[in-house]
Amino acid sequence: MTNFEPKNAVANEMPASSEPAGTILAASRQRQILDLLAARHEIQVGTLSSELQVSVETIRRDLRMLEEAGKLKRVHGGAVLLRPNEELPYSTRIESLREEKERIAQICLDHLDVQEDQLVFIGGGSTTLPLARMLARGPRMRFVTNTIDVAHALATTGQHEVVLTGGRLLGDNELLAGYDTLNAVTRRLFDLVVTGTNAVDAKLGFLEYDEPEAHLHQVLAQHSRRYVIVADHTKFGRSASYAALPLSTVEMVVTDLAPTPEYQDAFEKAGIRTLWPAPPEKNTSS
Repeated sequence: MTNFEPKNAVANEMPASSEPAGTILAASRQRQILDLLAARHEIQVGTLSSELQVSVETIRRDLRMLEEAGKLKRVHGGAVLLRPNEELPYSTRIESLREEKERIAQICLDHLDVQEDQLVFIGGGSTTLPLARMLARGPRMRFVTNTIDVAHALATTGQHEVVLTGGRLLGDNELLAGYDTLNAVTRRLFDLVVTGTNAVDAKLGFLEYDEPEAHLHQVLAQHSRRYVIVADHTKFGRSASYAALPLSTVEMVVTDLAPTPEYQDAFEKAGIRTLWPAPPEKNTSS
């Protein structure tokens, strides 16, 4: 029985909502920005402000939202398109969709049913980090991770056994990969594995930008009793170069928005339990 009490309502159906007019105007303007970027590859804030006849502050807000959605990359004074299979810097991903990722982590925690002294692998990423911080405050566990900041978060309370795998450091992601990482995983059988993913495809499953990370996920799936994926909505429909896991490998997917019917159908057929926050209740008081 878990020591965590559920705190978040969860829906398993598409929430009904109506967007305010301002949101629709912003979405139209952001589509124009992406069209201009597709034609020019790089564009300045001042140019966008002049051509779209809105303030510089509005353009900067649009660019921030588009970057959080993985559509572009902000640079000094403007923005550029992401190259195919290019990922935003880790420092940017940590800050983007922060509240959404906190909600994903809380819902995931409420439904993990973790027990004391279980052996748990926590993967890297901007969505697993808040989960690691929450797990650190829970019952005593034995954790293994290939991510430096996740290991630090799990070790802060001093009550858990935390093992950081060896391996080669991948770029700025604080991820370790390679033979030493795989060796640390294959020597263990995990009660639970929780990882993020670079992309979710309704047919191909869960995808990764880096081959070593895709290989690691495959090995983890062979050495775990349960596999859970945490992924914000921007990962759905995105593409990546390496197939990591088929849908049927995963027990549960936790996200921040209701997936489209295509994904809900695919998950249901694969036997995946899918969780996301329930839409806020409408105030019916007069």
